[in-house]
Amino acid sequence: MSAPDLLTQAISDAYDETPYISLPFSYTSPSHLRAVAHLYRLEAPALEQARVLELGCAAGGNLLPFALAHPAAQVVGIDLSPEQIQAGRQVAEAVGARNLDLRAMSLTDITAAFGTFDYIICHGVFSWVPPEVRDAILRICRENLAPQGIAYVSYNTYPGWKASDVIRDAMILNSFGAETPQEKIARAKDMLTLIEGGLWQNNPLRTALQPAAQKLRGQTDHYLLHEYLEAINTPCYFLEFAAAAQQAGLAYVTDAEPQHTFPSTYGSAVALGLNGLSVNANREMREQYLDFAVGRQFRKSLLVHAERAGEILEQPEGEALTAMHFAADLAPLAPAPGAPAGQRQFRTPANTAITTQDPAMAALMEALLQAWPQSLAFDALLDSVRQHAPDTPAENLSQTLIGHLVTLLQAGALHYRREPALYEAPQSRPQLLPGTTQLLQEVTKADCQVGMHNAWHHPVTPPTAPLHRYLMSQIDGQRSLSDLRILVRDALTAGRFPHPDGTSYKGARNLDPVAQEIVNGLLAGLRRAGLLLR
Repeated sequence: MSAPDLLTQAISDAYDETPYISLPFSYTSPSHLRAVAHLYRLEAPALEQARVLELGCAAGGNLLPFALAHPAAQVVGIDLSPEQIQAGRQVAEAVGARNLDLRAMSLTDITAAFGTFDYIICHGVFSWVPPEVRDAILRICRENLAPQGIAYVSYNTYPGWKASDVIRDAMILNSFGAETPQEKIARAKDMLTLIEGGLWQNNPLRTALQPAAQKLRGQTDHYLLHEYLEAINTPCYFLEFAAAAQQAGLAYVTDAEPQHTFPSTYGSAVALGLNGLSVNANREMREQYLDFAVGRQFRKSLLVHAERAGEILEQPEGEALTAMHFAADLAPLAPAPGAPAGQRQFRTPANTAITTQDPAMAALMEALLQAWPQSLAFDALLDSVRQHAPDTPAENLSQTLIGHLVTLLQAGALHYRREPALYEAPQSRPQLLPGTTQLLQEVTKADCQVGMHNAWHHPVTPPTAPLHRYLMSQIDGQRSLSDLRILVRDALTAGRFPHPDGTSYKGARNLDPVAQEIVNGLLAGLRRAGLLLR
């Protein structure tokens, strides 16, 4: 074997020895990539029969949501790890994802003969492979991307990864000679302990290293092993990646979360500071300046064929939002003591609060809250804002709504896509996302390497209580709330399951109120998780 082949085999062996749960990432989903492209007035292929390829797919957890939602699409994933591919195939077969084709192979073996794809996804791979493989990734994004296609590549970036580089070097040094992954992890954590609490107070890197080490302490063992202790982890500056993409015949579009390219997202001081510095700079240079300003560690870049470079807008177009459908997982918060009359506050999934006294903004967030996990078209939101904020001038209403949507986007609270939500909600009886019941049976197995997902391509932690899991298996769109309550009541009375709090109600009578509370609580949790269609 050549040196690159030996290194590639070592990477494959490492993932076979310590596999991890393959999860979805919403910002990589083709529906999201298509919507982001539209913000820059780039057309991208429709989703129904799209051809999708993921490079480094693990067990396919990032492809499964799209494959289930679009059964006529062709979805292909490749990965070096035969073990993870086999684990993914078992789950795909169990949930009926017949259009998901997972293959154990090296991406360097892909040629133009492999076929063309409308969407090519490469998440969490580029920085962790040898130079020959990085070149192959960009080559595939050129040779195997359809003319109107969108490619996605993520990678670690400087300057944000500079402190992480030091921590990685220290952990690798201390874990040198470890004979098992477990020993390697233990030694690496010993080094984290030193960095967290044993640095000299005058160490000039202390203020950068300690917060980074503390953040790592909360990560899983497989994350530490594959992110920090692999043989290869090669961050780069954004300009270096953009230049490599250009040399490969590709053009940079934006980040998969485009709000991260807006200086205003980070406050007025950052925006004002960059205005003068980058006044004559091109778009890539402006974004590199922004990376220095915010210390960016990770990028998620969208690429298209270089021939389309002239079509890309310099800045996203707000008017493009009028053709979108939107959703947001928001929770209302009680007014703070002494809050002004009319003030509304909502919590986002990131546990940040959005506070407003603007009736139009409050109406927008309330409409999205009530619809979740379903989506609402721009015109539907416009009607809602018009009804609840009659004082907003009619001629300004559309621009006002666009501005508020941008605010939610910058807060990371907004889902948006060109099409309506993937699944229509039933009119009355509770129904789970298609495939949820079958997937739940798989992910609860001890050796399953695929995680749960919701309607918006997000990872979801399934309920752990046996009664909750039993109840989920009965939510089929045919049973009413009353039917579900009776099932729970009878299961409690018969002693088949304890209450989710552990209490046994075997032989007890008059349990209808208890059963109804359990049903209502689970349905509310499933709706919030994006697993319930009504």
